[in-house]
Amino acid sequence: MKYRTRFVIISMFLTLLPATVLGTDMPAQKPNFLFYLADDVNYNIFGCYGGQNIKTPNIDKLASEGMRFTKAYCAVAMCGPFRAELYTGLYPMRTGVTGNWGNAKPGTKSIVHHLKDQGYRVGLVGKQHHGPASVYPFDEVGGKSGVKFMTADKNQPFCLIIASLRSHYPWPSQSVVDEKSIKLAPVQHDNPETRNVTARYLAGVITLDNQVGEMMETLEKNGLKDNTLVMFSSEQGWPFGFAKWNNYDLGVRTAFIARWPGKIKAGSVSDALVQMADVVPTFVEAAGGKIQPGQFDGRSFYRHLLGQEQSLRKYVYGMHNMVPQGNPYPIRYIRDEDYHYIWNLTPDEPYFQGSQMSKKLEWWPPLVEAAKKGDKDAIALMKRCQHRPEEELFKVDEDPYELNNLADNPELAEVKKRLRAELEHWMQEQGDPGASLDQKPKRRKRETVKK
Repeated sequence: MKYRTRFVIISMFLTLLPATVLGTDMPAQKPNFLFYLADDVNYNIFGCYGGQNIKTPNIDKLASEGMRFTKAYCAVAMCGPFRAELYTGLYPMRTGVTGNWGNAKPGTKSIVHHLKDQGYRVGLVGKQHHGPASVYPFDEVGGKSGVKFMTADKNQPFCLIIASLRSHYPWPSQSVVDEKSIKLAPVQHDNPETRNVTARYLAGVITLDNQVGEMMETLEKNGLKDNTLVMFSSEQGWPFGFAKWNNYDLGVRTAFIARWPGKIKAGSVSDALVQMADVVPTFVEAAGGKIQPGQFDGRSFYRHLLGQEQSLRKYVYGMHNMVPQGNPYPIRYIRDEDYHYIWNLTPDEPYFQGSQMSKKLEWWPPLVEAAKKGDKDAIALMKRCQHRPEEELFKVDEDPYELNNLADNPELAEVKKRLRAELEHWMQEQGDPGASLDQKPKRRKRETVKK
C-alpha cells in the first residue's frame, strides 16, 4: 500500500512540472487560441499605439494585459492576401494569392490542417475572403459571436478566428466623432468631405473596440480566459491612400497584441520584427507540435511570447500587385529594424487603384477637385500618390508617415544596397518574377496629375 501511495504522489508531482523539465516542449495543457482580426485599420489609431482621435479602451486594456508588438507586418496590404498569409504561414508566391481575389493553390495546408493534427477544433466567424474550401476547411460555427463554438466541448481545445467587418466600408452614415476636431494624418488633404468620411470610419473602429471588449468579457464569464492565447491584429491600413493597396508602412504595419494570462507578461512591449506568416507556426509550437524544415515561410515566436531568448527575424518582406483592381503597378518592400526600402518596379507608369479612387470612399474626388482649383497641397498629394520614384527609403521610427525619401542620400548608399540585395534574394527564393506578375487588365479610366 505504501508503494502505491508513493507512486500516486510522484505522479502528481510530475504533472506539476513544466513541460521543458520533462524533456518535451509539449504544454501541460493545450491552450485555446482566439485570433481577433480587424479590417482596414491603421495600426496607430488605437490609444495604446498613440492614437488621439478616438478612445479604444478595450483594445488598450488587452494590450495592458499582454504583449504589444511595435513592428508587426504583413506581406500584402490587401484583405485576401493578408488572410492567405495569416492562415497558412506562407508568403504570397507560395500560396498563389498575390492579388485580392485569388484562391490558394490546391493542396496548400492552412491553420485548419495544422491544428486539427494537434487535436483542435478550428472555426471562423465573420468575414470570409479566402478559398478554396479544401485549403480552408473551417468547422461550422453557429451564431455570430462564436460563443457556442468555444464552449461546445471543454475536453477539446479550440482555435477560433473572429474576422470582423466593423471598420470596413460601408461605414455609418453619421458619426459619433466630431469631424471638426479630428487630427488628420499628414497624408490626408484637409477638406470637409475628407473630415466627414474619416469621422464615419473612426466610428466603425469604435464599434470594433466595443466588440473586442464583449469577446474578452465572454472568455472570462465562461472560464476560458486563463487558458486562451488571444491575438489581435488591425489587419492592413485604411483605404484612404498611402496605406491599403500600397507597400508604405501605414499599410503593411499592423497593430498586433498577444495576451495569455500567466504566460505572457502583462504590459510588455516587443520591438521584435514579426510577420503574419509567423502566427501559424507560433500556434503549432504552442500546441506542442513540431515544425518541419521548409514547412512554413513564417517562424514561430512562441518562446519570445514567454519572455525567453529566441532568435527572431532580421527582415520582413512584402509585395503589391494591382491587378485585378487597377492598372498594373507592382511594388516590393523590405524592412529591417531601422529602415524601410520600397522598390517600385514600373515607376514610369501612373499609380491607379480603382476601388481606392472611386467615389464610394469619398476622399479621392474632393482631392482631385481641390487640385484642379490650384490647391498646392492637393496637387502635391496627388503627384506623390500617382508618380513615384523607383526607389524609396525611409527611417520609419523618425518619419512614421514616410514623407522624407532618403533613397538618394549618399550616406545611406550602403544601407540601400544591402536592403535591395536582400529583397532581390527573397524574390528569387520565392520564385517572384517581378513586374511581369502583374498582368495588364482591361483599360480603365483614370485621373492623373502630369509629371
